[in-house]
Parts: sequence; C-alpha cells; structure tokens
Amino acid sequence: MSVRAVLVPVLTVLGVACAWFAQVVEGHRLDQSVPCKAVRAAVPLTEYSAAWAGLVFGAAAVVVCVLAAKNVRRRSAMGLWSTKPGLLAYVSVWFNVTAIPFELLTLLMAHTPAATWGGGDCG
Repeated sequence: MSVRAVLVPVLTVLGVACAWFAQVVEGHRLDQSVPCKAVRAAVPLTEYSAAWAGLVFGAAAVVVCVLAAKNVRRRSAMGLWSTKPGLLAYVSVWFNVTAIPFELLTLLMAHTPAATWGGGDCG
C-alpha cells in the first residue's frame, strides 16, 4: 500500500513537470519579432510527447490513488488518510485536481495549428 501511496505524489510531480516542459518548448515557438511570419512554427515531437505525458501522469496519479484507497478500505476498513503515506497521496491527488486542467490546456496548445502574425508592414 505504501508503494502505491508514494507513487501518487511522484506521478503528480512528473505530470506537472512534463506539462511545464511542454510550455517551455511552446514558448520557443512564439517569436513575434519578424512581421508577417508564421508565429507558431511546426510543433516538435518533444512538445507533443511532453503534453501527452503530463496528462497521462496526472490521470494515472488519480487512478493509483483511487485503487490504493479501495485497497486500504477493503483490507483494513479505514480511510486512505489514516496513514502517513496515504495522507500524502490524498493531499497530492487534490493538488492534482488543479494540475489536470493545466495539463489539458498544455495539450490543447500543443495541438493548435500555426498562424500568421499580421503586425507590421506585410506589403
């Protein structure tokens, strides 16, 4: 049980780190210094994989926490938060509730097509 409970915060941190990395890669594509050029370059594979990995890690953290809670409830008829590793898992999964929308937004940004920036003299 403690392995699953400790796995939840690890998966939460990995999900946020992957989504953050995808945002960093996204930031390098947004260069508006030259007028009338494609603002967003082609999406690199690292951004796609980091965005998808962030969401997968975030969802896996929730699934592992639910399975650990069911296992603890079935074996000892007490809540997951009754043990220290379980409390850590319980708290981190609630932080993950706010991280999953961030990971979804990162995934949406990774799938947004390139556009042109119309600022400046395009003629």
